[in-house]
Amino acid sequence: MAARRLLAKILAWTMAFALAACSATSSATLAPGMTPDQAVQSMGTPDLKDSIPDPNHSGATVLRYVWLDSGKVAIFGPNDRVASIQQIEPAEKTQAEAEASVQQHPDRAFDPIDTPLNYAFFPIRAAFIYIGAGLNCAVGSGCHKPKLPDPSQG
Repeated sequence: MAARRLLAKILAWTMAFALAACSATSSATLAPGMTPDQAVQSMGTPDLKDSIPDPNHSGATVLRYVWLDSGKVAIFGPNDRVASIQQIEPAEKTQAEAEASVQQHPDRAFDPIDTPLNYAFFPIRAAFIYIGAGLNCAVGSGCHKPKLPDPSQG
């Protein structure tokens, strides 16, 4: 009987804590008239903070905060209140990124002999790569974690 009461108390406290946590979270919204502190409290630290010329051509410079994850831009007025909110889209992949993606994952046919051998000897190959990186670090050429190739790429 005592075990049931203890379990019921634990369950009640867990539910109360969960409800309190859900009600305490902010909904990450921007509204016109917010101060910079209120915007940061609502959205989190912006990814970009800068000053730009006032879009209303008043001659003053105004703050601009950009949150890349949510794609929101807040432009503050001369009175340090949100004057306008804009939505941005992530940039399209550049040609270099697209080519790098293709080079990293080329369409290569499965070779029933070569592919298993590549995977079987990959630990030895990785060991030599790490030994070489360790020797470079020891002689002062710069210490960094080596980038291992794809195991299927002989």
